[in-house]
Amino acid sequence: MEKKKSLRKVGLDFGVISGAEWLIIIAAFLGRYLLQFYQTSIGSLGLAFGMNSFEVGIGFALFTVAFAFSAFAMRKFRPSQLKTVEIISLFLLGITMPLYIVIHGYVEVYTLMIIDGFITGLVMDSFMTMAGMASVEQSKRQVEQAAFSFWVALALIVAPFTTGYLLHLGIKELFFMFAIMAFAAIPFVVALRGKYSLKYMEAKEHKGSASIASLFKYREYTWAVIAAFAYTIPFFIILSFGVIYGKMLELSATTVFYLFAAMFVGDVVTRFIIRLKSPISNRRPYLVFAVTIALIASIFLALSSVSVIFFVLAVLIAAIPDGISWTLGLQIANTTFKPEEIGTSTSFFSSSMMIMSALMPLVGYMASIIGFSITLWVFAIVTALFFIWELLLKPKK
Repeated sequence: MEKKKSLRKVGLDFGVISGAEWLIIIAAFLGRYLLQFYQTSIGSLGLAFGMNSFEVGIGFALFTVAFAFSAFAMRKFRPSQLKTVEIISLFLLGITMPLYIVIHGYVEVYTLMIIDGFITGLVMDSFMTMAGMASVEQSKRQVEQAAFSFWVALALIVAPFTTGYLLHLGIKELFFMFAIMAFAAIPFVVALRGKYSLKYMEAKEHKGSASIASLFKYREYTWAVIAAFAYTIPFFIILSFGVIYGKMLELSATTVFYLFAAMFVGDVVTRFIIRLKSPISNRRPYLVFAVTIALIASIFLALSSVSVIFFVLAVLIAAIPDGISWTLGLQIANTTFKPEEIGTSTSFFSSSMMIMSALMPLVGYMASIIGFSITLWVFAIVTALFFIWELLLKPKK
């Protein structure tokens, strides 16, 4: 029995982890691959359409803010409705991604980024809410959440690596090729029925969705959201402008994509460690550590004008806070609240990780006016302010 528990923590015992949980993990892996490909490719896609750094920043912001706004739609859906939402969203994503081959103007590009950002938000928010719903017991669900977080995170490495390897085919063509994954994920979602159905559903007295303001009565949830705000500043700057800034540092686009793959190794390893330690009772030290690494990454990024080594170091550590904050934030959102609050808590946490993308047009504009060096120092200071806020928000007595 003890051996089974140990195996369950690392996700190796297929006889212990439920079939429903594995179906969600497989489908979510394909969905996360598409999101990861989209996020890391917007810079290259923008260059293919002749955009400058400011215009690329706008595109990244439009995609991720649209992703964030999907949270307001997701909070209206009950857990029992998530399968239908997931299937429809995957189908729409599969038919819209290839359109980059046939569109031309900025208006069409930005419009498609907004549409796909919103659809991708629905896809991933649905998966994140369903993750851990294969069981009723809260402690078991927390371990399932960690399993979901780890296995799906493998897409974080695979997506930029394959993108870099296949980049010679053309970035627009890759959007067409990878769209097939959306359709491939649908059968796994459809299979969530019968003995593989989700066990954790809304109670009969389900009262609908919760207000976003009510979520912050839990101090842990506030810590997770602040950590998300802090780490996504250097994280999104790298994803948005890594290819453009890398070229200024004499790095090829393919090299930058390989660096992205290496960056997410730290993310996956961190998620694996969190998985081994779950369930975790005191999450604050982990979240403070995540914000600390984010601040160091911001400083390294600012120092990269001195040496390309600092750029490489910043990239290599920038995703570690994602592995911590995303995994623990998702656990908090999915296990702290009542059944009718889970949709809102999970989707808003997901959207909070995208809010800082709204700064990317400003980053691009400032970089075009005063240069990347000064711009990166400015946003390192902003990250430091979130770091201080996280430290000051101590546990309640």
